[in-house]
Amino acid sequence: MSDRNYRIENEKYGKYDHKREELKVRGGKARTRQGGFFKSRAFLAAAVIAIYATATVMLFVLSKNLGINIKAEKEATVAQNVLGNPVYPNDYTMIRKTDEEIHDGFLTLINNENACLRDGVELVNLSESYNEAYKISDLVMQANRTTVEHMNDMFADFKKAVGDNDLIISCAYRSMALQGELYDEEIAEKGEAEGAKWVNKPGYSEHQSGYSFDLSLIDDEGGITEFDGEGIYSWIEKNCEKYGFIIRYPSDKTEETGIYHEPWHIRYVGEVHAGYMKEYDICMEEYIELIKRYRVESPLEYRDVDMNDWQIYFVPAAKSGGSTEVPVPRDKQYEISGNNIDGFIVTVKMNK
Repeated sequence: MSDRNYRIENEKYGKYDHKREELKVRGGKARTRQGGFFKSRAFLAAAVIAIYATATVMLFVLSKNLGINIKAEKEATVAQNVLGNPVYPNDYTMIRKTDEEIHDGFLTLINNENACLRDGVELVNLSESYNEAYKISDLVMQANRTTVEHMNDMFADFKKAVGDNDLIISCAYRSMALQGELYDEEIAEKGEAEGAKWVNKPGYSEHQSGYSFDLSLIDDEGGITEFDGEGIYSWIEKNCEKYGFIIRYPSDKTEETGIYHEPWHIRYVGEVHAGYMKEYDICMEEYIELIKRYRVESPLEYRDVDMNDWQIYFVPAAKSGGSTEVPVPRDKQYEISGNNIDGFIVTVKMNK
């Protein structure tokens, strides 16, 4: 039978495969339904493998995060049960602080950019409060109560270390009005740019808070001379942090403080903070900025020279204004101070 007759015969009964014939003419190979089926199975297998691989990766990531969380929980449990450290938030309570309280406390940063908004804090008269380890230049001189208490302790130990001395407190609390007079005199003598590096403008002086004081010396004729912190008086710079004091304007920090070196200007900030600044050679501006990096969940940890352990952290003021909830541990000693800018610094004593 000829090919033509074969085709006609098979078309009659619907058995002729035109597609197969076309491929045959082209020299190609017919694709069977069985071959397409196997290809579909391969595609499904690849899809299953991809899904399995994705699920495996996700399971690994989740298990890793779970492991980290479990580790953190174990560390928190150890910290609480073994070290006695509080765990946030379970062992904390909230203390409400108003926006105005940002400007209160021993860690308020007062400089030419941040005004002193408190005119004398818990002032006491030095003539009624000081000891015989130093002298005062004015019987009506005032200073912050806690500052005076620590001042007495420091100068009592100083006198024990060096014997009789000519140390005198020449200035402590200073009103805004008096600061204005001193500022105007300095500007008139040296010009505004230079004068501002020696005297803070009125309203921006630490003296207005009562937390600072200036040292001078009594000369052989009974006059008052400048304190340079040298000789036996170098003891003060070497030891003042033990009593909560810092040399507020160090010689190598003028760029940060905006004020030239003043070895006579002493500021009370508390033992913990003074110790940290001294140990790491930073001024108050640098310290206040440093503390902003630490929160209650991951506080700055510090051990002082007396082996006391401390945690220090920053709580930003609420953006909504009005008041801020400050977390503090329930069973630990703590202190809250505003930074005079944008929040609160919490200092916690971890051991008893």
